[in-house]
Amino acid sequence: MTKWGIIGAGQIARVFANGLRFSASGSLVAVASLTEARGSALASDFGIPKRYTRYEDLLRDEEIEAVYISLIHPLHAQWAIAAANAGKHLLVEKPMAMSAAEAETIIAAAKRNDVFLMEAFMYRCHPQLARFREIIQDGAIGEVQLVRAALSFAATYDPKSRLFDPAQGGGAIMDVGCYPASVARFVAGAATDAPFAEPARIKACGVIGETGVDTFTVATAEFPNGILAELTCGVTCDMAHEVTVFGKKGRISLSNPWLPSSPARSALEPLPENTVWPTETIRLWKAGETEPEEIVVTVDRDLFSYEADTVDRYIADRQAPQMTWEDTIGNMRFLDAWRTEIGAPLGS
Repeated sequence: MTKWGIIGAGQIARVFANGLRFSASGSLVAVASLTEARGSALASDFGIPKRYTRYEDLLRDEEIEAVYISLIHPLHAQWAIAAANAGKHLLVEKPMAMSAAEAETIIAAAKRNDVFLMEAFMYRCHPQLARFREIIQDGAIGEVQLVRAALSFAATYDPKSRLFDPAQGGGAIMDVGCYPASVARFVAGAATDAPFAEPARIKACGVIGETGVDTFTVATAEFPNGILAELTCGVTCDMAHEVTVFGKKGRISLSNPWLPSSPARSALEPLPENTVWPTETIRLWKAGETEPEEIVVTVDRDLFSYEADTVDRYIADRQAPQMTWEDTIGNMRFLDAWRTEIGAPLGS
């Protein structure tokens, strides 16, 4: 069993701790939080034996093999590099860094210290996405023409919250736009039997809020193979989450693209051992048909346990095919271009 430590004790740390309870390969042995009460609560709720109030102390713990960085975006690089220097394998919450250049410094540290590193796009590790790719590559919808993806929600406005504070890496593109960008690149790659593809052009418009971060934005991308993408993200607009791919012979859609089979999306307390994991449905409309074929994906554990098991499976390879270092850099470059297009601030 890979022995994990978590740096940061916010909501996503709780979700990951829940997932690890159902992992086939990992166990959570320590948490570090600068807020002692928050770290203690996480440790107590999830039976974590060790708790630290300094991140450095967790990194000195020789029992810990892998570290999940769940801090706010601007702190990812500092502590991911520190963890790599301490010889720890790494799962870094998305987006890995504040810019492509900063992500490259994290990857360089992983290479230099010969440790595993993956950006935590958990949806990439779920069986649903592998099946989605297979259907596209089998030609069920014909030649791919358009990817439409959206991830947007309406948060209560608070200029001090991480979503709206530029000092905390706020903004819709960084918080949720990374997902539509990622899946568009994934589909464009799948259409040509590649892991991913990079866009030739990106155009966008968006709303910059009073704190100076982007709050709602739409982008279009054109890939060299002629595939187009329409991408939407926001933190002030409640929209249905969507991934639909249109081909010349039909279309295919994910009903729950970003958090498949995950009751932990709202369960911040420990889930019962007998939790029933939701199945997910891929809907396939073939040309001329009014009703879709429903392809059911059945799973036996939480989404985030798939993510942890992916880390364990590929530790020896130092990166996982679900989210390679090259893929991370490409996605960060997409986010840099998207923010530049709408005049949103770039990170370091």
